[in-house]
Amino acid sequence: MDKKTYYVDKKSTEYLVTIGISPKLSGFEYLKHAISLVVAEPRILDNVTKRLYPKVAEIMQTKVPAIERSMRHAIEGAYASKGLLGLNDIYGCVLYKGDRKPTNSELIALLAEKIEFDVEKLMKS
Repeated sequence: MDKKTYYVDKKSTEYLVTIGISPKLSGFEYLKHAISLVVAEPRILDNVTKRLYPKVAEIMQTKVPAIERSMRHAIEGAYASKGLLGLNDIYGCVLYKGDRKPTNSELIALLAEKIEFDVEKLMKS
């Protein structure tokens, strides 16, 4: 595993826990894989249902509806427990006020973007 892959995996885990998503949930692993795929290929977010979910399903050897549903369930749990307010800690500013639940693709995009920024900073140092 190269340095970038290791860092993306580490930060994905850290950030998902920070926003209140339990590592015990299958949605946690699916979100981690989705974030890694988006960091590697940002354009995959252009078509989440036709490209991202099928790729995660292939990696995890399951069906696409299970991927989407498990991610949504994990995000709903974090939303209900106010864990998503942890996005503000991750970004260091008020980004999320808790007024609505982000979609799967919105959350994946937010975390992937932050991780990509962190990786660029790490690689320069």
